[in-house]
Amino acid sequence: MLTDLSLIFNILLLLKILIANRGEIAVRIAKTCKKLNLIPYGVYSDADLHSLHIKQCKDAINIGGQLAQESYLDIHKIIDAAKKLGCDSIHPGYGFLAESRNFVEICKREKITFIGPSTKAMGLTGDKVKAKEVASKVSPVIIGKEVSNENDALDLSNSIGFPVILKAVEGGGGRGLRIVKTVDELKQAFLSSKNESTLSFGSDRVYIEKYIEKPRHIEVQILADHSNIVHLGERDCSIQRRHQKLIEETPSPALTNEQRTKITETAKNIIKEIGYDNAGTVEFLFKDDEFYFMEVNARIQVEHPITEEVTGIDIVEQQLRIASDVGLSINQKDVKIKGHAIECRINAEHPISFVPYPGTVKKFFPPQGKDIRVDTALYPGYSIPIFYDSLISKLICFGNSRSEAIEKMKSSLLSFRISGLPSTIPFHISALNDRRFVEGQYDTSFIDEMKIYTDKTGEMAAAIFTEFPKKIQFLKTDEERDDKWMRNRLDWISAFDIQRNLSKWR
Repeated sequence: MLTDLSLIFNILLLLKILIANRGEIAVRIAKTCKKLNLIPYGVYSDADLHSLHIKQCKDAINIGGQLAQESYLDIHKIIDAAKKLGCDSIHPGYGFLAESRNFVEICKREKITFIGPSTKAMGLTGDKVKAKEVASKVSPVIIGKEVSNENDALDLSNSIGFPVILKAVEGGGGRGLRIVKTVDELKQAFLSSKNESTLSFGSDRVYIEKYIEKPRHIEVQILADHSNIVHLGERDCSIQRRHQKLIEETPSPALTNEQRTKITETAKNIIKEIGYDNAGTVEFLFKDDEFYFMEVNARIQVEHPITEEVTGIDIVEQQLRIASDVGLSINQKDVKIKGHAIECRINAEHPISFVPYPGTVKKFFPPQGKDIRVDTALYPGYSIPIFYDSLISKLICFGNSRSEAIEKMKSSLLSFRISGLPSTIPFHISALNDRRFVEGQYDTSFIDEMKIYTDKTGEMAAAIFTEFPKKIQFLKTDEERDDKWMRNRLDWISAFDIQRNLSKWR
């Protein structure tokens, strides 16, 4: 096996890589490119004129527009940018065009290397019905099938029993997803699911399956080239709101070693059946000691850093190796999972309602220290656009044990300072102090059942105004003591201050 980087990547050294994405993932991909002496290039929309990822690239092209459909989702603009910049390959990151089979086919036609799976593999993973059919050969799956009209939807739902869940056949990310508990809810849910699927993915195909209530959401990270399939362990992604993940950890505290071996080997078998190559994630639901295949995400995941922390393997580097036909640098026996890692997705959102709050960052002081990693594209003065995802930073903490990782994460969150707009940091602090999380006894209903979110907002108000007198005594002028100050200086109150006082009302 080759070990010298200059030799390993001799086929890549002349390549220029276009990062067809924005924000923290573009910054993160550029970092690995530079580590390998590759040249990262970028694209940016009109809304991202001052985005940090532009500065991480040797050169970048403005592809215009503000909405994603006008910029990062415009295949012809991306391909044209790659040609103008002389790029031989494109890394899509996650989201946008990362799982677009059409985009992969056009890249192939234009002789541009797509850093991801083949069109054949993506054709299977991108169609949830086909993926389930293939996976069912080697894995338990949830009963269900595609439906084309309301009558079929009703017949199937009655057959398998309520509650059921509707999903987009050709998409993900929670779009098109509807949970239906009664016949009366089904008609409206069926139409809205089809409409949202059409708007999001250009396809109104939906399928219905039995809804498993309060499961764990567990996924397995896979790397595969044309001759080797390797798993990098599993991640527990059960803490979600509206089917969007907020906290992930690895290894999962829910699994025994026997269950861990079973689910990771099953994931490898699914990947083998699909004929998948490059990085991908096999997702499962886990309930009552049984797991059920959900889908394969044919891209790098937002939460990939925690796997990198416990394995020491750079997943983007392996993606580049596979795409260049150099192949994986590791075998399964080389993968040694050590310690525990947790990721908190910091969003520019109200910490209780999760309503997005784009705005201008006044101050930004991320935590620092050993085994603390911050993936972000934020900086003081940066104005967060309203047109894209609200994710602004990922905080990753590693510990030799789960308890050490939790304590390091709590400490890091308390020292994390983002002012000028609200963030989900107070939520994360509350979640990590929740007894269910500390004990590892949680599922996808975790947020819905958090006490802080079911109590009155008076708790938060009491916590805030308990802290105000301590802040006000440091002010020197009468002008600073007026109501305007009270409205505009909430960012002075740290997540720690709020959390400390909230605990009095629990």
